[in-house]
Amino acid sequence: MLQKIRDKSSGWIAKLVLFLVILVMALFGLEQYLAPKVENYAAKVVSPGKLLGFGEQSVEVSVDEFRQRFDQVRQQERARQGEAFDAAAFESPQNKRRILDQLVDEAVMQLGAERAGVRISDAMVREAILSIDAFKVDGKFDAARYQLALQQQGYTTAGFEALVRRDLLTRFMVSEYIAGGLAGEAEAEALIALQEEKRDLNYVEIPLPALDPNATDAELAAWYNSHKSDYRTPETATIEYVELDGSAAAADIAVDETVLSQRYEERKAQFGTPEQRVGSHILVAVPQGASAAADAAAKAKAQTLAKQAQALPNRFAELAKASDDIATSASGGDLGPIEKGIYGDAFDKAFFALKPGQVSEPVRLPDGWHVLYYRELIAGTVKPFEDVRAEIEAAYLESERERAFNELAGKMVNAVSENATSLEPAAKAVGKTVLRSQPFTRTGGDGIAALEPVRKAAFAEEVLTERRVSDLVEIAPNQVVLLRVVEHKPEAVLPLAEVKDAVRQAFVRDRAMKAAEAQAKALLARLNKGETLAVIAASLSRPVVPALGVGRQPPVPQLAPVVKEAFRLARPVDGKPGGGGIVLTPGGGYLLMQLVAVNRPDTAQLDPALKASAARNLGQLRGDQQALEYVKRLRKDFQIKIAEDRL
Repeated sequence: MLQKIRDKSSGWIAKLVLFLVILVMALFGLEQYLAPKVENYAAKVVSPGKLLGFGEQSVEVSVDEFRQRFDQVRQQERARQGEAFDAAAFESPQNKRRILDQLVDEAVMQLGAERAGVRISDAMVREAILSIDAFKVDGKFDAARYQLALQQQGYTTAGFEALVRRDLLTRFMVSEYIAGGLAGEAEAEALIALQEEKRDLNYVEIPLPALDPNATDAELAAWYNSHKSDYRTPETATIEYVELDGSAAAADIAVDETVLSQRYEERKAQFGTPEQRVGSHILVAVPQGASAAADAAAKAKAQTLAKQAQALPNRFAELAKASDDIATSASGGDLGPIEKGIYGDAFDKAFFALKPGQVSEPVRLPDGWHVLYYRELIAGTVKPFEDVRAEIEAAYLESERERAFNELAGKMVNAVSENATSLEPAAKAVGKTVLRSQPFTRTGGDGIAALEPVRKAAFAEEVLTERRVSDLVEIAPNQVVLLRVVEHKPEAVLPLAEVKDAVRQAFVRDRAMKAAEAQAKALLARLNKGETLAVIAASLSRPVVPALGVGRQPPVPQLAPVVKEAFRLARPVDGKPGGGGIVLTPGGGYLLMQLVAVNRPDTAQLDPALKASAARNLGQLRGDQQALEYVKRLRKDFQIKIAEDRL
């Protein structure tokens, strides 16, 4: 058997297989097979290969990128909705997927642009970064603010530049489609004519018939059984609580001059400007994942620049023009005043060991090799004690009030830990009285229950069902309450006997509205058969009311259904009135309406500037739609992988 295997493995087929294996190893590297690859993306977009399945490209949306966008949208929604913002609803899987889809669309657009040969130059990236207001001081780009902002957001310089590059690429592609979304003058005129169209109507108001209060018990019972959700008492809770207000704590604190002087000495740096070290740098960038050889080459280049700068420090700004940091290269590598902690420990260790006028050896940071230059020292200043005494005293009193408040709050918590089902010990510990609320629901209440944090704490499971004292509930800065539910009434359906009058009113009104609707539909049928609106109105002893010049925008929101129906009606033909329709009125009756005339502006008299604006808007809408269609087509061609478990 072994001999047969040896014989077969020495044939031309085996040699061909061996050659193909060696070729694959040479092209893709043995490490592709030996080293396990750990995926860490939220979504991945892969384009098809260009030739025989080879040459595929991919773009990943990292988990960090998704979280940053998700948090950004959360902050925007919280600011827009205010107290109405529902944090739990925002965390829904559907919302996460919606935001991820936006990032996927951007990745699809980026990959499509790259495959189309679109490139964003370094100069364009640099111009975009320099124009961002968040990085400016007094209207000018500030390198220190730029670096600090990146650090706070968790970006490296290279990472942020890549983000800006992708954003520019996406916006460029969208703008190209928008620019290609052309609209002619005739289309603009037609759009304006539609927007400015006015309609003349005649209508007859059909009020509710006289309400017949008579109803049988069977009818009321049937209505009640089919509308039980309308006749429920809401779930309520009643609480007792102890409130602690820090603004009243330690109101008569004595001020000790010795303590104030000591605080001044401890915090002198807060009452002036600290000394500042002004520096510059040159960056030789090393891309993430670069080989050891590429890192060594970058280090060698940085060493050459460092030697040149050490020999002639006054030429540092000129040498910095070769820096890969596009944000500072044009300004001679200027970083402005530097404080510890802005650029990390490795930077601080090298820079703060320098003397004024000294240039460092290359320093390895996450984005590459840096050559640092300590240009000058700006001495600090300190205000005298007398000038800041009032400020120190105010801060001291505030800290003492906070300390006293925390001490009292701690006593309350300790008392609860010893007896979790009673508020009396906690109230006694701080000299307060236990108060009681009126019943309130999950969504509203009076007094203390008007506060959402209080209602949320009261309806928490362990507080509501176990009648335990809540944790401290903060209702304002330095203002907390402890509460305990003393009465809980679940939501319940009210018996028919208790709500019979309300049921009767609802049933009678519904019956009247259905009768009015049936009457209106019958009258509309007569109108559509050719009977005039005037004859129909006369049969009802109701007047025909004209409504002239009705535009697309209702004067008040309540009339939106009327306007919508008016612009749905068929146009008049050959001088005869147009179509008719019915619509429910805000008062509960119906309108039977008929279109009399359609009036559009004379396009020949339109302002040329208005037509040009309409053409631009129409073109932009068309371009936006084309961009969306482009992304949809790419989505069909590309493979999109979503890691739901990482969202």
